Amino acid sequence: MPVPKCCGVGSIRCNIELVFDRQQVLAELRRTVGIEPLPAFAAPGGPAPVGSMSVGTAAAGSVLAVPAPLVDVLPRGGLPRGGVVSLVGDGGSTSLLFALLAAPSNAWSALVGLPDLALLAAAEQGVDLDRLVVIPDPGPDVLQVLSVLADGVDIIAAVPPKVLPPARLRVLGARLRQSGAVLLAAGPWPGAELVLRSRIENWTGIGRGHGRLRDRELVVEVSGRGAARGRGSVAMLLRSTRSTVTPVPRIEPVALPLVAEVG
Repeated sequence: MPVPKCCGVGSIRCNIELVFDRQQVLAELRRTVGIEPLPAFAAPGGPAPVGSMSVGTAAAGSVLAVPAPLVDVLPRGGLPRGGVVSLVGDGGSTSLLFALLAAPSNAWSALVGLPDLALLAAAEQGVDLDRLVVIPDPGPDVLQVLSVLADGVDIIAAVPPKVLPPARLRVLGARLRQSGAVLLAAGPWPGAELVLRSRIENWTGIGRGHGRLRDRELVVEVSGRGAARGRGSVAMLLRSTRSTVTPVPRIEPVALPLVAEVG
């Protein structure tokens, strides 16, 4: 039987990590994301069991909230419910992923096939670990796992499998549209509604021979199908403190007028 593990991350109470046997992954996922609550998955004083979550309350066609700097550059000002968003780029894609997971309030999310992501870094960017399901190894049929999760969470982040049969993609797309879940693909995805290409442009914090890297400038280029085609780009600062990272709009420096000296 799969063994639920509760693991503390810093000051975070608990994160639910589900480890599945290959033959049992689909049956266990259906049981886990079902409507009936699963008391065995709830730690005392910890998060509500995953099975008791309410999903699909927003119909496809609406959007999920995004960090403020991205609102104006996205076609409808958010992530399209029922759609696929592809995250690509040479750098900053993990930071962008965490920012997108953290933006919607009271949303359940899942990480599928991303065992190396640091949950402490996710928490520092505002991801609610009490509402995060981590499936490090989804087994051989990732598309089926994603289809099952679409009925149970608001956002699914996953590495695209190497083989993406068109017929299976159509089935998954229909499931996403029916449930209103958003799939964040950590890599290229055929027919994605949105493609967000990220790169780190600059770092700040270092002075003349002292200081530490602190804030970083993340540039996100938006493209995709329909209204997203040739949408443009936006730059935002990932502003760091000792325990948090917050995406804020980049403010261009204001040029001060030159004052001529009168001799």
